[in-house]
Parts: sequence; structure tokens; C-alpha cells
Amino acid sequence: MARMRIGELLVAQGAIDAVQLESALAHQRRWGGRLGRSIVSLGFLGEPVVLGAVGAQLGVPFMEIGDRHVPPAVLRLLPEKLIRTRKVLPLSRVNEPRGAAVVVALPDPADLGVLDEITFATGLRVKPVLAAEDDLEQAIARLLDGATLRPGGFAYRPDALDLPEDTSPLTLLRRADPSSYN
Repeated sequence: MARMRIGELLVAQGAIDAVQLESALAHQRRWGGRLGRSIVSLGFLGEPVVLGAVGAQLGVPFMEIGDRHVPPAVLRLLPEKLIRTRKVLPLSRVNEPRGAAVVVALPDPADLGVLDEITFATGLRVKPVLAAEDDLEQAIARLLDGATLRPGGFAYRPDALDLPEDTSPLTLLRRADPSSYN
């Protein structure tokens, strides 16, 4: 079954009517951007209502971050650069029958590139949660200013291998007997 488009979903829910949807579509055609942003810009609905519908459409929960506390150990799961540039926020680490996962708030949970980056950085499955971009920016600033996070990437995980920079056979031979290979 095809997924219902966000405008149709909001009309079906009774959140907006067909006339408001047409106005929002015209606004979107003229100014570009996402339909949900047009609906909010025109004052038909608040952002939480639109994002709640988007979350339902994508099958992920919507969450308002606000002043939510995130433990420092959870913040350290992701490199600060990834958090700031991709506007993602790790919220918790959960253990499930399928293994450990990290719950991450992000503005676009359908962005597979970002989800892959998070998986690679943490080595954990990702459970996405939809959050408003402005809400994420404020929470990231509040939580990271003054926080000490790991520099980033898989290499900084405790279970990463500590290998020498160059392990080619020739380099290893040179280290064993530097005088014979000059």
C-alpha cells in the first residue's frame, strides 16, 4: 500500500481542510521547501502537530527535546562534529534482544546517509526519533557547550584495534633492521 502524503494525512486527520491544503501547496510551489514548513509558515498548524504527522507517516516517534537531560556517557557515543554538522542528538543507549542500539533525535529520520554515519561512528543500531530542527539546535548548544566529547569516529571506540600506522611487510622489515634497507 502506498504511503499517504503528508497533506492528505493532515486532511484525513481533520487537522487542516482541503482549502488550507491547496493554499499550502501554492505557497510551496512559489517559495519551495517542504509542505509541512509551508503549513506552519501560513499559520495553519504548529510545528509539533505537523512533525507528529510526519513521524506517523515515517513510522518513527516525534519528540520535543526541550530541556531533556542527556547523560554525558550517551553524548560521548557520537563525535561532536557529527552532532553539530548533522544536527543529531543521541538520547539514550538501549539494550534489546537484537543487541544494543542508540536512540538518536534528528530532523530527517529518512536520511539513510546520516543513519549510516551514526551506525559507523557508534557501532550500534540506530533507533531514529524525529525532532524539530530548531529544537535540536537549541538542545545541542545547551548540552555541548562546555562538554568534553570524544574526537570522533570508530578509531576512538574502546574496542578499536591499536595498530601501527604502516604495517606493510617492507616497513616492518625496515623497523626490524634499519641498516640493511638504506
